[in-house]
Amino acid sequence: MDTNYLIIIGLLLGCLAGTVPVFMALFFTGMAGLVWIAGIDPLIVIEVLYRSMDKFALIVVLFFVLCGNIMTTGSIVEKLINTANVLVGFLPGGLAMAGVLACGFFGAISGSTVATVVAIGGFMIPALLKHQYDEKFSVGIMTTAPILGVVIPPSISMILYAMVSNDPLEKLFLTGFIPGLLIILGMSLYAWFFCKRSDLETLPKPTLRQLMSTIRTSIWALMLPVLIFGGIYSGAFTANEAAVVACFYAFFVELFIHRDMKFRDVKRVVTSSAVTSATLLVIVAGASVFG
Repeated sequence: MDTNYLIIIGLLLGCLAGTVPVFMALFFTGMAGLVWIAGIDPLIVIEVLYRSMDKFALIVVLFFVLCGNIMTTGSIVEKLINTANVLVGFLPGGLAMAGVLACGFFGAISGSTVATVVAIGGFMIPALLKHQYDEKFSVGIMTTAPILGVVIPPSISMILYAMVSNDPLEKLFLTGFIPGLLIILGMSLYAWFFCKRSDLETLPKPTLRQLMSTIRTSIWALMLPVLIFGGIYSGAFTANEAAVVACFYAFFVELFIHRDMKFRDVKRVVTSSAVTSATLLVIVAGASVFG
């Protein structure tokens, strides 16, 4: 490997080890490579930053982050967890399986690992500990399962990758379904084998009436991923438009059907989503300079 490459990689790792913010580490390391090693005019950085941000696909990131925040503020997350509990909560390790399944549901809507950790992990970890689940197991499984937010489409990481590589976003989304389902199955089997050895409390097996009642209560939440994927693959709208449709649907459901979100909450949710999106975008900008 060229010595210059080693210098750049060493500088980047040194910045990260020194707790320099990621976007600044990428930006300054890229600047050092451009000016002192490649001998390129530093003014080119301005063009790189502009081109990295001047992409329509980045709008999708904002709207999927916003959709995740809407669900966290309202009751969609709670209804998804209730549905997962009814489906698998009566099995050995069923509460942990429900957490994994809920991460899959939420990841299929928000596309964000961070949002999945906050929304599902923040609710499920205390619930697992309350039901005498092992602390290390509980924290481990509920910080690992949210990776489904990246794997199961729509994934913000896939959107950013498609933006950089110019690969078709719809095809990238298709590649995430089977791996996502296999991860859910594998983690559920692990929870079943791990918890089968312990005499842990399980939820009572639901009757058909209870099952149908829970699904009926959660139907608006469960229809959100159906709306997103059905619209994309039926050709009704593009992946970019799907994010906007999902946000309007989530707002409508929480404000007028579930009524768990108030109009005064809208400004706070939008502002929080804008800050989260800006955090992601400055990292993309820094990575473009480094690249």
